[in-house]
Amino acid sequence: GLQPSQDVAFAVFGGQNLRIPQRLNRAVLRLQSALEESQLNKKQLKRKLEVQTETLNNKMEELRALNEHTQSSMTSEVTEVQMKIMELETLKVELQKTRQECWDREQLDLTNSKLQRHLERSKEEKEEREKEAVSCFNSLEKAREANRDLQVQLEQILQQAQDPNSKGNSLFAELEDKRAEMARQLISMKVQNVSLQKQHAFSKQQLQRMKVQIAALMQLQGSRADPAQLERLQSMLSDKNEEIQNLTTKLQRLEKMEIVLKSANSATAESGDGQDETYYTDLLEMKLNDNLKHAELLADELSLQRMKSLSESQRALALERKLFSSEQRLKQTQSDKIKLHLRVEELQHKYEPKEAKKNLTQKRKGEKLPFDIIPSSEETTLDKGERVVAMEMDVTNTKTADPEADCCCTAETVSSTQLHIAEPEPQPAKCVKISRDEPAEIPNPTSSVTDCKEEEEQQQNKRERRKKETVEVIHVSSNSSMENDCAQQ
Repeated sequence: GLQPSQDVAFAVFGGQNLRIPQRLNRAVLRLQSALEESQLNKKQLKRKLEVQTETLNNKMEELRALNEHTQSSMTSEVTEVQMKIMELETLKVELQKTRQECWDREQLDLTNSKLQRHLERSKEEKEEREKEAVSCFNSLEKAREANRDLQVQLEQILQQAQDPNSKGNSLFAELEDKRAEMARQLISMKVQNVSLQKQHAFSKQQLQRMKVQIAALMQLQGSRADPAQLERLQSMLSDKNEEIQNLTTKLQRLEKMEIVLKSANSATAESGDGQDETYYTDLLEMKLNDNLKHAELLADELSLQRMKSLSESQRALALERKLFSSEQRLKQTQSDKIKLHLRVEELQHKYEPKEAKKNLTQKRKGEKLPFDIIPSSEETTLDKGERVVAMEMDVTNTKTADPEADCCCTAETVSSTQLHIAEPEPQPAKCVKISRDEPAEIPNPTSSVTDCKEEEEQQQNKRERRKKETVEVIHVSSNSSMENDCAQQ
Protein backbone atom coordinates (compact mmCIF):
# COMPACT_ATOMS: atom_id res chain seq x y z
CA GLY A 1 0.00 0.00 0.00
CA LEU A 2 2.90 2.22 0.66
CA GLN A 3 4.47 1.64 -2.73
CA PRO A 4 1.70 3.00 -4.88
CA SER A 5 1.39 6.00 -2.67
CA GLN A 6 5.13 6.63 -2.97
CA ASP A 7 4.88 6.27 -6.73
CA VAL A 8 2.11 8.71 -6.83
CA ALA A 9 4.11 11.15 -4.73
CA PHE A 10 7.19 10.62 -6.83
CA ALA A 11 5.20 11.21 -9.95
CA VAL A 12 3.80 14.33 -8.53
CA PHE A 13 7.19 15.59 -7.41
CA GLY A 14 8.76 14.66 -10.75
CA GLY A 15 6.15 16.58 -12.68
CA GLN A 16 6.71 19.53 -10.46
CA ASN A 17 10.48 19.42 -10.97
CA LEU A 18 10.00 19.42 -14.73
CA ARG A 19 7.84 22.59 -14.56
CA ILE A 20 10.35 24.59 -12.46
CA PRO A 21 13.14 24.86 -15.06
CA GLN A 22 10.60 25.81 -17.67
CA ARG A 23 9.44 28.56 -15.43
CA LEU A 24 13.00 29.63 -14.74
CA ASN A 25 13.80 29.67 -18.43
CA ARG A 26 10.79 31.81 -19.06
CA ALA A 27 11.85 34.16 -16.27
CA VAL A 28 15.37 34.33 -17.67
CA LEU A 29 14.04 35.17 -21.10
CA ARG A 30 11.81 37.77 -19.63
CA LEU A 31 14.70 39.29 -17.69
CA GLN A 32 16.93 39.30 -20.77
CA SER A 33 14.26 41.03 -22.80
CA ALA A 34 13.78 43.55 -19.97
CA LEU A 35 17.53 44.10 -19.78
CA GLU A 36 17.76 44.70 -23.50
CA GLU A 37 14.87 47.08 -23.30
CA SER A 38 16.52 48.90 -20.39
CA GLN A 39 19.80 49.14 -22.31
CA LEU A 40 17.98 50.48 -25.31
CA ASN A 41 16.19 52.96 -23.11
CA LYS A 42 19.50 53.93 -21.54
CA LYS A 43 21.07 54.53 -24.94
CA GLN A 44 18.06 56.54 -26.02
CA LEU A 45 18.21 58.57 -22.83
CA LYS A 46 21.93 59.20 -23.30
CA ARG A 47 21.30 60.42 -26.81
CA LYS A 48 18.49 62.65 -25.57
CA LEU A 49 20.72 63.98 -22.79
CA GLU A 50 23.49 64.77 -25.26
CA VAL A 51 21.02 66.55 -27.54
CA GLN A 52 19.60 68.49 -24.60
CA THR A 53 23.08 69.46 -23.34
CA GLU A 54 23.95 70.72 -26.81
CA THR A 55 20.73 72.68 -27.01
CA LEU A 56 21.33 74.00 -23.49
CA ASN A 57 24.84 75.13 -24.41
CA ASN A 58 23.49 76.84 -27.51
CA LYS A 59 20.81 78.54 -25.45
CA MET A 60 23.41 79.60 -22.88
CA GLU A 61 25.56 81.12 -25.62
CA GLU A 62 22.54 82.86 -27.06
CA LEU A 63 21.68 84.10 -23.58
CA ARG A 64 25.18 85.46 -23.11
CA ALA A 65 25.06 87.21 -26.46
CA LEU A 66 21.66 88.66 -25.62
CA ASN A 67 22.92 89.86 -22.23
CA GLU A 68 25.92 91.54 -23.83
CA HIS A 69 23.71 93.15 -26.48
CA THR A 70 21.21 94.34 -23.89
CA GLN A 71 24.00 95.77 -21.72
CA SER A 72 25.51 97.69 -24.64
CA SER A 73 22.09 98.94 -25.76
CA MET A 74 21.20 99.93 -22.20
CA THR A 75 24.41 101.96 -21.79
CA SER A 76 23.79 103.77 -25.08
CA GLU A 77 20.17 104.44 -24.12
CA VAL A 78 21.22 105.70 -20.69
CA THR A 79 23.73 108.08 -22.25
CA GLU A 80 21.10 109.30 -24.70
CA VAL A 81 18.66 109.84 -21.84
CA GLN A 82 21.31 111.73 -19.87
CA MET A 83 22.06 113.91 -22.88
CA LYS A 84 18.36 114.62 -23.29
CA ILE A 85 18.11 115.52 -19.60
CA MET A 86 21.04 117.93 -19.94
CA GLU A 87 19.48 119.53 -23.01
CA LEU A 88 16.17 119.90 -21.21
CA GLU A 89 17.90 121.51 -18.22
CA THR A 90 19.68 123.98 -20.50
CA LEU A 91 16.39 124.74 -22.22
CA LYS A 92 14.80 125.27 -18.83
CA VAL A 93 17.56 127.71 -17.80
CA GLU A 94 17.23 129.59 -21.11
CA LEU A 95 13.47 129.80 -20.73
CA GLN A 96 13.86 131.14 -17.20
CA LYS A 97 16.30 133.76 -18.46
CA THR A 98 13.97 134.76 -21.28
CA ARG A 99 11.08 134.98 -18.82
CA GLN A 100 13.13 137.23 -16.53
CA GLU A 101 14.14 139.41 -19.47
CA CYS A 102 10.52 139.66 -20.62
CA TRP A 103 9.46 140.62 -17.10
CA ASP A 104 12.16 143.30 -16.92
CA ARG A 105 11.13 144.64 -20.32
CA GLU A 106 7.50 144.77 -19.25
CA GLN A 107 8.47 146.68 -16.10
CA LEU A 108 10.51 149.13 -18.18
CA ASP A 109 7.61 149.54 -20.61
CA LEU A 110 5.24 150.23 -17.71
CA THR A 111 7.56 152.84 -16.21
CA ASN A 112 8.05 154.45 -19.62
CA SER A 113 4.29 154.54 -20.22
CA LYS A 114 3.71 156.13 -16.80
CA LEU A 115 6.36 158.76 -17.45
CA GLN A 116 4.92 159.45 -20.90
CA ARG A 117 1.44 159.89 -19.43
CA HIS A 118 2.80 162.27 -16.81
CA LEU A 119 4.66 164.20 -19.52
CA GLU A 120 1.51 164.41 -21.66
CA ARG A 121 -0.48 165.70 -18.68
CA SER A 122 2.16 168.32 -17.95
CA LYS A 123 2.17 169.32 -21.63
CA GLU A 124 -1.62 169.65 -21.61
CA GLU A 125 -1.49 171.79 -18.47
CA LYS A 126 1.22 173.91 -20.05
CA GLU A 127 -0.85 174.39 -23.22
CA GLU A 128 -3.92 175.32 -21.18
CA ARG A 129 -1.93 177.90 -19.23
CA GLU A 130 -0.44 179.27 -22.43
CA LYS A 131 -3.95 179.57 -23.87
CA GLU A 132 -5.07 181.42 -20.73
CA ALA A 133 -2.08 183.76 -21.02
CA VAL A 134 -2.82 184.38 -24.71
CA SER A 135 -6.47 185.11 -23.94
CA CYS A 136 -5.46 187.51 -21.16
CA PHE A 137 -2.99 189.21 -23.48
CA ASN A 138 -5.66 189.55 -26.18
CA SER A 139 -8.10 191.01 -23.68
CA LEU A 140 -5.41 193.47 -22.57
CA GLU A 141 -4.80 194.47 -26.19
CA LYS A 142 -8.51 195.01 -26.71
CA ALA A 143 -8.69 197.12 -23.54
CA ARG A 144 -5.70 199.15 -24.74
CA GLU A 145 -7.34 199.74 -28.12
CA ALA A 146 -10.55 200.84 -26.39
CA ASN A 147 -8.49 203.13 -24.13
CA ARG A 148 -6.79 204.62 -27.18
CA ASP A 149 -10.14 205.26 -28.85
CA LEU A 150 -11.40 206.94 -25.70
CA GLN A 151 -8.24 209.05 -25.47
CA VAL A 152 -8.65 210.12 -29.11
CA GLN A 153 -12.25 211.10 -28.43
CA LEU A 154 -11.19 212.96 -25.27
CA GLU A 155 -8.49 214.84 -27.18
CA GLN A 156 -10.99 215.77 -29.88
CA ILE A 157 -13.34 217.09 -27.22
CA LEU A 158 -10.46 219.01 -25.61
CA GLN A 159 -9.52 220.54 -28.95
CA GLN A 160 -13.11 221.57 -29.49
CA ALA A 161 -13.17 223.07 -26.00
CA GLN A 162 -9.88 224.93 -26.59
CA ASP A 163 -11.10 226.43 -29.89
CA PRO A 164 -10.61 230.26 -29.58
CA ASN A 165 -13.65 230.97 -31.72
CA SER A 166 -15.95 229.41 -29.11
CA LYS A 167 -14.51 231.18 -26.07
CA GLY A 168 -13.16 234.62 -25.19
CA ASN A 169 -9.52 235.61 -25.17
CA SER A 170 -9.26 236.26 -21.47
CA LEU A 171 -6.24 234.93 -19.55
CA PHE A 172 -8.33 233.50 -16.74
CA ALA A 173 -10.44 231.43 -19.17
CA GLU A 174 -7.31 229.93 -20.72
CA LEU A 175 -5.87 229.18 -17.30
CA GLU A 176 -9.12 227.53 -16.25
CA ASP A 177 -9.14 225.45 -19.43
CA LYS A 178 -5.53 224.41 -18.89
CA ARG A 179 -6.24 223.55 -15.27
CA ALA A 180 -9.20 221.39 -16.30
CA GLU A 181 -7.06 219.77 -18.99
CA MET A 182 -4.27 219.03 -16.51
CA ALA A 183 -6.78 217.60 -14.05
CA ARG A 184 -8.13 215.31 -16.76
CA GLN A 185 -4.61 214.32 -17.73
CA LEU A 186 -3.84 213.58 -14.09
CA ILE A 187 -6.94 211.39 -13.81
CA SER A 188 -6.06 209.55 -17.03
CA MET A 189 -2.48 209.05 -15.86
CA LYS A 190 -3.72 207.69 -12.54
CA VAL A 191 -5.96 205.25 -14.40
CA GLN A 192 -3.05 204.25 -16.62
CA ASN A 193 -0.82 203.85 -13.58
CA VAL A 194 -3.36 201.55 -11.90
CA SER A 195 -3.77 199.47 -15.08
CA LEU A 196 -0.01 199.21 -15.55
CA GLN A 197 0.44 198.19 -11.91
CA LYS A 198 -2.18 195.47 -12.38
CA GLN A 199 -0.47 194.34 -15.58
CA HIS A 200 2.89 194.31 -13.80
CA ALA A 201 1.47 192.25 -10.91
CA PHE A 202 -0.13 189.83 -13.36
CA SER A 203 3.15 189.42 -15.27
CA LYS A 204 4.99 188.82 -11.98
CA GLN A 205 2.46 186.18 -10.96
CA GLN A 206 2.87 184.47 -14.33
CA LEU A 207 6.65 184.61 -13.98
CA GLN A 208 6.49 183.05 -10.50
CA ARG A 209 4.18 180.31 -11.78
CA MET A 210 6.57 179.57 -14.60
CA LYS A 211 9.48 179.40 -12.17
CA VAL A 212 7.56 177.00 -9.92
CA GLN A 213 6.79 174.84 -12.95
CA ILE A 214 10.46 174.92 -13.97
CA ALA A 215 11.50 173.82 -10.46
CA ALA A 216 8.97 170.96 -10.52
CA LEU A 217 10.16 169.87 -13.96
CA MET A 218 13.79 170.01 -12.78
CA GLN A 219 12.89 167.74 -9.85
CA LEU A 220 11.12 165.32 -12.20
CA GLN A 221 14.09 165.35 -14.54
CA GLY A 222 16.43 164.65 -11.62
CA SER A 223 14.37 161.67 -10.44
CA ARG A 224 14.03 160.31 -13.99
CA ALA A 225 16.41 157.60 -15.18
CA ASP A 226 18.90 158.35 -17.95
CA PRO A 227 17.88 156.51 -21.19
CA ALA A 228 21.50 156.33 -22.37
CA GLN A 229 22.52 154.62 -19.14
CA LEU A 230 19.59 152.21 -19.43
CA GLU A 231 20.64 151.34 -22.99
CA ARG A 232 24.20 150.75 -21.82
CA LEU A 233 23.04 148.48 -19.02
CA GLN A 234 20.79 146.55 -21.39
CA SER A 235 23.61 146.09 -23.89
CA MET A 236 25.95 144.91 -21.12
CA LEU A 237 23.29 142.50 -19.86
CA SER A 238 22.79 141.07 -23.36
CA ASP A 239 26.57 140.65 -23.77
CA LYS A 240 26.83 138.82 -20.46
CA ASN A 241 23.90 136.58 -21.40
CA GLU A 242 25.61 135.71 -24.69
CA GLU A 243 28.83 134.90 -22.83
CA ILE A 244 26.92 132.66 -20.42
CA GLN A 245 25.26 130.84 -23.33
CA ASN A 246 28.61 130.33 -25.06
CA LEU A 247 30.14 128.96 -21.86
CA THR A 248 27.22 126.57 -21.34
CA THR A 249 27.56 125.27 -24.91
CA LYS A 250 31.31 124.78 -24.42
CA LEU A 251 30.67 122.93 -21.15
CA GLN A 252 28.17 120.63 -22.84
CA ARG A 253 30.66 119.88 -25.61
CA LEU A 254 33.38 119.09 -23.08
CA GLU A 255 31.04 116.77 -21.18
CA LYS A 256 30.18 114.98 -24.42
CA MET A 257 33.88 114.63 -25.25
CA GLU A 258 34.56 113.21 -21.78
CA ILE A 259 31.80 110.63 -22.20
CA VAL A 260 33.13 109.66 -25.65
CA LEU A 261 36.72 109.35 -24.35
CA LYS A 262 35.61 107.24 -21.41
CA SER A 263 33.69 104.89 -23.70
CA ALA A 264 36.71 104.66 -26.06
CA ASN A 265 39.08 103.91 -23.17
CA SER A 266 36.77 101.19 -21.84
CA ALA A 267 36.49 99.65 -25.35
CA THR A 268 40.28 99.62 -25.82
CA ALA A 269 40.76 98.07 -22.36
CA GLU A 270 38.27 95.29 -23.13
CA SER A 271 39.59 94.61 -26.66
CA GLY A 272 43.08 93.48 -25.62
CA ASP A 273 46.40 94.49 -24.16
CA GLY A 274 49.18 94.13 -26.73
CA GLN A 275 52.71 95.38 -26.48
CA ASP A 276 52.45 97.50 -29.62
CA GLU A 277 49.19 99.07 -28.47
CA THR A 278 50.63 99.94 -25.06
CA TYR A 279 53.45 101.85 -26.73
CA TYR A 280 51.03 103.94 -28.79
CA THR A 281 48.77 104.47 -25.80
CA ASP A 282 51.72 105.72 -23.74
CA LEU A 283 52.61 108.19 -26.49
CA LEU A 284 49.03 109.38 -26.70
CA GLU A 285 48.83 109.75 -22.93
CA MET A 286 52.01 111.83 -22.92
CA LYS A 287 50.65 114.10 -25.65
CA LEU A 288 47.31 114.33 -23.89
CA ASN A 289 49.00 115.32 -20.60
CA ASP A 290 51.01 118.00 -22.41
CA ASN A 291 47.87 119.31 -24.06
CA LEU A 292 46.05 119.31 -20.73
CA LYS A 293 48.85 121.31 -19.08
CA HIS A 294 48.85 123.78 -21.95
CA ALA A 295 45.05 124.05 -21.71
CA GLU A 296 45.29 124.67 -17.95
CA LEU A 297 47.82 127.47 -18.54
CA LEU A 298 45.57 129.00 -21.19
CA ALA A 299 42.58 128.68 -18.86
CA ASP A 300 44.51 130.45 -16.07
CA GLU A 301 45.47 133.27 -18.44
CA LEU A 302 41.90 133.51 -19.67
CA SER A 303 40.58 133.66 -16.10
CA LEU A 304 43.07 136.43 -15.29
CA GLN A 305 42.00 138.38 -18.36
CA ARG A 306 38.36 137.91 -17.42
CA MET A 307 39.02 139.07 -13.87
CA LYS A 308 40.79 142.15 -15.22
CA SER A 309 37.92 142.89 -17.61
CA LEU A 310 35.41 142.38 -14.80
CA SER A 311 37.32 144.74 -12.51
CA GLU A 312 37.51 147.35 -15.28
CA SER A 313 33.81 146.98 -16.02
CA GLN A 314 33.03 147.32 -12.31
CA ARG A 315 35.14 150.48 -12.15
CA ALA A 316 33.35 151.86 -15.19
CA LEU A 317 29.98 151.05 -13.62
CA ALA A 318 31.02 152.70 -10.35
CA LEU A 319 32.13 155.81 -12.25
CA GLU A 320 28.86 155.86 -14.19
CA ARG A 321 26.91 155.57 -10.94
CA LYS A 322 28.91 158.41 -9.41
CA LEU A 323 28.36 160.53 -12.53
CA PHE A 324 24.62 159.81 -12.53
CA SER A 325 24.34 160.59 -8.81
CA SER A 326 26.31 163.83 -9.29
CA GLU A 327 24.02 164.83 -12.18
CA GLN A 328 20.98 164.14 -10.01
CA ARG A 329 22.50 166.22 -7.20
CA LEU A 330 23.25 169.03 -9.65
CA LYS A 331 19.66 169.03 -10.89
CA GLN A 332 18.39 168.94 -7.31
CA THR A 333 20.62 171.87 -6.36
CA GLN A 334 19.43 173.81 -9.40
CA SER A 335 15.80 173.23 -8.43
CA ASP A 336 16.59 174.22 -4.82
CA LYS A 337 18.35 177.34 -6.10
CA ILE A 338 15.30 178.27 -8.19
CA LYS A 339 13.07 177.78 -5.13
CA LEU A 340 15.36 179.98 -3.03
CA HIS A 341 15.29 182.69 -5.71
CA LEU A 342 11.50 182.49 -5.72
CA ARG A 343 11.50 182.86 -1.95
CA VAL A 344 13.81 185.89 -2.16
CA GLU A 345 11.57 187.49 -4.78
CA GLU A 346 8.49 186.85 -2.64
CA LEU A 347 10.20 188.52 0.32
CA GLN A 348 11.19 191.45 -1.90
CA HIS A 349 7.60 191.79 -3.11
CA LYS A 350 6.41 191.68 0.49
CA TYR A 351 8.76 194.24 2.05
CA GLU A 352 10.56 196.43 -0.51
CA PRO A 353 7.55 197.77 -2.52
CA LYS A 354 6.08 199.22 0.70
CA GLU A 355 9.22 201.26 1.36
CA ALA A 356 9.24 202.44 -2.27
CA LYS A 357 5.61 203.54 -2.05
CA LYS A 358 6.34 205.45 1.18
CA ASN A 359 9.21 207.30 -0.47
CA LEU A 360 7.07 208.12 -3.50
CA THR A 361 4.20 209.47 -1.39
CA GLN A 362 6.57 211.63 0.67
CA LYS A 363 8.07 213.15 -2.48
CA ARG A 364 4.72 213.69 -4.18
CA LYS A 365 3.53 215.88 -1.30
CA GLY A 366 6.08 218.59 -2.11
CA GLU A 367 5.65 218.49 -5.90
CA LYS A 368 3.72 221.01 -8.01
CA LEU A 369 1.41 220.38 -10.89
CA PRO A 370 3.35 220.31 -14.21
CA PHE A 371 2.33 222.36 -17.20
CA ASP A 372 2.73 220.07 -20.20
CA ILE A 373 4.86 217.07 -19.06
CA ILE A 374 3.78 213.83 -17.45
CA PRO A 375 4.86 213.59 -13.79
CA SER A 376 8.47 212.52 -13.60
CA SER A 377 8.02 210.29 -10.56
CA GLU A 378 5.42 208.16 -12.34
CA GLU A 379 7.60 207.96 -15.46
CA THR A 380 10.58 206.81 -13.45
CA THR A 381 8.53 204.25 -11.52
CA LEU A 382 7.04 202.84 -14.72
CA ASP A 383 10.38 202.70 -16.52
CA LYS A 384 11.98 201.17 -13.46
CA GLY A 385 9.23 198.57 -13.14
CA GLU A 386 9.72 197.60 -16.77
CA ARG A 387 13.47 197.40 -16.29
CA VAL A 388 13.04 195.24 -13.21
CA VAL A 389 10.73 192.86 -15.14
CA ALA A 390 13.23 192.64 -17.99
CA MET A 391 16.13 192.01 -15.58
CA GLU A 392 14.17 189.29 -13.73
CA MET A 393 13.30 187.52 -16.98
CA ASP A 394 16.95 187.73 -18.10
CA VAL A 395 17.98 186.21 -14.79
CA THR A 396 15.62 183.27 -15.32
CA ASN A 397 17.13 182.74 -18.79
CA THR A 398 20.72 182.81 -17.48
CA LYS A 399 19.97 180.45 -14.59
CA THR A 400 19.73 177.38 -16.75
CA ALA A 401 22.62 178.31 -19.05
CA ASP A 402 25.27 179.35 -16.47
CA PRO A 403 24.59 178.05 -12.94
CA GLU A 404 27.88 179.41 -11.52
CA ALA A 405 27.14 183.01 -12.51
CA ASP A 406 23.57 182.73 -11.19
CA CYS A 407 24.30 184.07 -7.74
CA CYS A 408 26.17 187.08 -9.12
CA CYS A 409 23.31 187.94 -11.49
CA THR A 410 20.71 187.69 -8.75
CA ALA A 411 22.78 189.84 -6.41
CA GLU A 412 23.21 192.48 -9.11
CA THR A 413 19.47 192.46 -9.90
CA VAL A 414 18.57 192.78 -6.21
CA SER A 415 21.03 195.64 -5.72
CA SER A 416 19.80 197.34 -8.91
CA THR A 417 16.16 197.05 -7.83
CA GLN A 418 17.00 198.43 -4.41
CA LEU A 419 18.87 201.34 -5.97
CA HIS A 420 15.98 202.01 -8.38
CA ILE A 421 13.44 201.96 -5.60
CA ALA A 422 15.46 203.89 -3.02
CA GLU A 423 16.88 206.62 -5.30
CA PRO A 424 14.32 208.06 -7.72
CA GLU A 425 15.80 210.95 -9.69
CA PRO A 426 13.67 214.11 -9.45
CA GLN A 427 13.22 216.02 -12.68
CA PRO A 428 12.37 219.71 -12.90
CA ALA A 429 8.75 220.47 -13.78
CA LYS A 430 7.43 223.52 -15.56
CA CYS A 431 5.00 225.56 -13.47
CA VAL A 432 2.88 228.67 -14.03
CA LYS A 433 3.21 231.62 -11.64
CA ILE A 434 1.00 234.72 -11.67
CA SER A 435 2.63 237.93 -10.49
CA ARG A 436 0.47 240.83 -9.29
CA ASP A 437 2.96 243.59 -10.17
CA GLU A 438 3.37 242.90 -13.89
CA PRO A 439 0.53 243.85 -16.27
CA ALA A 440 -1.58 241.04 -17.73
CA GLU A 441 -0.74 240.38 -21.36
CA ILE A 442 -3.11 238.53 -23.67
CA PRO A 443 -1.24 235.96 -25.81
CA ASN A 444 -1.90 235.42 -29.48
CA PRO A 445 -4.62 232.82 -30.14
CA THR A 446 -2.70 231.27 -33.01
CA SER A 447 0.41 230.67 -30.89
CA SER A 448 -1.63 229.11 -28.04
CA VAL A 449 -3.39 226.73 -30.45
CA THR A 450 -0.13 225.66 -32.07
CA ASP A 451 1.51 225.16 -28.67
CA CYS A 452 -1.42 223.01 -27.49
CA LYS A 453 -1.27 220.92 -30.65
CA GLU A 454 2.47 220.37 -30.30
CA GLU A 455 2.09 219.42 -26.65
CA GLU A 456 -0.70 216.97 -27.44
CA GLU A 457 1.36 215.38 -30.23
CA GLN A 458 4.34 215.00 -27.90
CA GLN A 459 2.14 213.39 -25.25
CA GLN A 460 0.66 210.96 -27.77
CA ASN A 461 4.13 210.00 -29.04
CA LYS A 462 5.36 209.41 -25.50
CA ARG A 463 2.34 207.25 -24.65
CA GLU A 464 2.74 205.15 -27.80
CA ARG A 465 6.44 204.64 -27.09
CA ARG A 466 5.68 203.49 -23.55
CA LYS A 467 3.02 201.04 -24.69
CA LYS A 468 5.29 199.58 -27.36
CA GLU A 469 8.18 199.20 -24.92
CA THR A 470 6.06 197.49 -22.25
CA VAL A 471 4.48 195.07 -24.73
CA GLU A 472 7.82 194.15 -26.29
CA VAL A 473 9.53 193.54 -22.94
CA ILE A 474 6.81 191.30 -21.54
CA HIS A 475 6.22 189.35 -24.75
CA VAL A 476 9.86 188.70 -25.62
CA SER A 477 10.95 187.80 -22.09
CA SER A 478 8.13 185.29 -21.54
CA ASN A 479 8.76 183.56 -24.90
CA SER A 480 12.51 183.40 -24.35
CA SER A 481 12.12 181.89 -20.87
CA MET A 482 9.71 179.24 -22.14
CA GLU A 483 11.97 178.30 -25.05
CA ASN A 484 15.06 178.08 -22.85
CA ASP A 485 13.25 175.96 -20.25
CA CYS A 486 11.89 173.57 -22.89
CA ALA A 487 15.30 173.31 -24.57
CA GLN A 488 16.93 172.40 -21.28
CA GLN A 489 14.27 169.84 -20.46
